[in-house]
Amino acid sequence: MKGAGNIRSLKPVQSGSPAGRCRRLKKALTLVLTLALFLGLGWLLYRGHELFCRVEQIDVTGAVRLGEREIIECSGVKKGTSLFFLGRRKIEERLAALPEISAVTVKKNMPGALSIRVREKEAAASLLAGERFWLVDREGALFAEEPRPAVNLPVITGVTVEEMAMGEPLLNKAKREALVAFLEALPQMQPLEAAELNLADPQNLVLYTADRRRVLLGDSGKMVQKMQLLQEASRLPGNGDCLDLRPADRLVLVAE
Repeated sequence: MKGAGNIRSLKPVQSGSPAGRCRRLKKALTLVLTLALFLGLGWLLYRGHELFCRVEQIDVTGAVRLGEREIIECSGVKKGTSLFFLGRRKIEERLAALPEISAVTVKKNMPGALSIRVREKEAAASLLAGERFWLVDREGALFAEEPRPAVNLPVITGVTVEEMAMGEPLLNKAKREALVAFLEALPQMQPLEAAELNLADPQNLVLYTADRRRVLLGDSGKMVQKMQLLQEASRLPGNGDCLDLRPADRLVLVAE
C-alpha cells in the first residue's frame, strides 16, 4: 500500500517516562499548595480569633455575700485572656467549690465578654460555736462565718468546733441528722418562731422559742408532727411555760 511505510506506531507513555514523572510532580505540587492554603487560612483564623476575641469585660450576676470582685478572683480569669482557650467547665468547677455557691454558669459572649452567673446558698439557721456564728443551709452544711446571728433565723447551739467543717454538714452523725430533721420541719412552726435549738444531746433536743418557752423535743423522730403541735401551742395563753412534745402525738404543758 502506497505510503504505508511512513506510518509510525503510537506507543503509550510509560509511568517511568519523563512525561509521567512530570504529571506526578504536578499533582503532588498541587496537593501541597492546596494543603498549605488551607493551613494558612486556618492559622489566620486562629490568630485572628486569639488576637481579637480576648476577655475585655467580665459580668457577674447573683453574687451578694461574696461580691463581684471576689467571684472574679476565684474564677482565675484575667482580662486579656483569649476566649478561644478559656475552659468554661474548669471555671465552673473552681467556683462551685466555694462553700457559699450552690450553682454556677459561665458563658462566653463573643467577641470579648464573659458572663458568670452564680446562685448563693440560702441560710436556714445560724450556728454558734467557739464564740463565732456560722451560716447553715437547709442540708445542714456550714458555708460562711458571720460576726452576728442572721436575722429571723434560729440559732443552733450545743456543737463544738471539732464537729464542724466548712462546706460540710456536721461531722457528728447524730447531731447532723437531728439538725437536718429540724430544718426540714422548720416551716411547719410558723407563726411561733424558734429562737434556739440545742443539739448537745441529740436524744433529748431542747428548743427555745422567741416567746421564752422551753420545748422538749426528745430525739429527731417525727419532727414534722412535733412542729405542727408546736404551731398549735402558739394559740395557748401564757408564756414562759415548758412544752413537752416528746410523745409526738400530743402536747403536754408543764408549768415552770
